[in-house]
Amino acid sequence: MTLFGTNFLSGTQVGVGSVGNVAVTPTQPSQVTFTAPANPGQVGTVSTQSVSITTAGGTSAAGTTLIDYYLAPAITSVLPTSGTAGDLITVTGTGFVGVDTVTFTDSTTATAPAVFTPVSATQLVATVPGGLATGAGTITVHTCGGNSNAQAFTVT
Repeated sequence: MTLFGTNFLSGTQVGVGSVGNVAVTPTQPSQVTFTAPANPGQVGTVSTQSVSITTAGGTSAAGTTLIDYYLAPAITSVLPTSGTAGDLITVTGTGFVGVDTVTFTDSTTATAPAVFTPVSATQLVATVPGGLATGAGTITVHTCGGNSNAQAFTVT
């Protein structure tokens, strides 16, 4: 992430809400680039943290720049647990915020993206894609928080 401003000097720190500070070395007095620290204490699906900058001259006001942290989704159940191309499958779990991909993996480890409809932050409905080999496979869900666990699904 790159922040723009003035008087960024050596000893500058970027604060990310309750997550913590990151020491940075500005390459220019008007911009600083940093990598947001991990948020290991996050409990909720989305955690919004304000960003502030501290230099020898003081600390900026927090709240004008925000970072959203997302937990990786987790699948708890798939119903039905088997199906063929075109069947609708209900996927239940947690962290289904901003789902961008639902992927089916078949018995040969080939993958295919599914057409899906979000229902809530804990449920979505996916259509089994065509072209998959029959047999034991899995379903995964992806958000900007990462990939879910692979849940068993049988392609018939």
